[in-house]
Amino acid sequence: MPPRARVIVTTFERLPLLRLALRAWERQSTRDFALTVADDGSGPETAAFVREFAACAPFPVDHVWQEHRGFRRAAVLNQAVRSSGPEPLLVFTDGDCVPPAVFLERHLAAHGPRTFAVGGAYRIEEAPTLDLDEATVARGGHERLGTWRDHLDLVHRAWKSRIGMWVRRRGRPKVLGLNLGIDRALFEEVNGYDESFVGYGLEDTDLRDRVMATRPRPRVRLLYGRNDTIHLWHPPTESAGQRVNLPYYESRRPHRCIRGLETLAGER
Repeated sequence: MPPRARVIVTTFERLPLLRLALRAWERQSTRDFALTVADDGSGPETAAFVREFAACAPFPVDHVWQEHRGFRRAAVLNQAVRSSGPEPLLVFTDGDCVPPAVFLERHLAAHGPRTFAVGGAYRIEEAPTLDLDEATVARGGHERLGTWRDHLDLVHRAWKSRIGMWVRRRGRPKVLGLNLGIDRALFEEVNGYDESFVGYGLEDTDLRDRVMATRPRPRVRLLYGRNDTIHLWHPPTESAGQRVNLPYYESRRPHRCIRGLETLAGER
């Protein structure tokens, strides 16, 4: 039988953080998953490390690469899904995130037909990030980096999304691409990520909007404060994507996007 989940980890030229992230995935409490590193054009050092890691990982590991022509996260995520097996749950996260040991187990527990699970992250500052090494992650030391103040903020975010969904407010639930689980059939129903989004920003929000527009409405699982990952510090990403993508985002978009997992002839 195939694994129950496919974890897709995005990366671009942040090999030190990716090393930490994959060590955290190595210590998950369940092995019922396969993992794909979705690489937006990193150099050969990243590919070499992923091959080395895959050779001894306790779960299947793939590396999907595309030529770097600016920030094209939506495209490489779709490519990773196309190349994956039939795992019923897709979990999307980033290569600068080190999840706790029960992270995938809790995503699996939340999964069911037409489910859409959204969670948050503890955002770690520069100094503790620089102090973190693979041995510490292997021991689970990264799980103690979040504070109670961070936790209360995540619980507050969960309530904002819960109330927003109850009153059918636009823009809820709040979604972060670094902690997102979705039933594969639902992801395919909306044709995956919209590859018209290039540059950093709005591709996850767009996916949320289109998923929430499907009928019957998806079963939303709010994991903020209950299943959060640990986001490591790095210099901010320079991109005009939010500004460039905004006119398209504000246009009328079909819930099944045109340039996604499947693309109409002549559109790619």
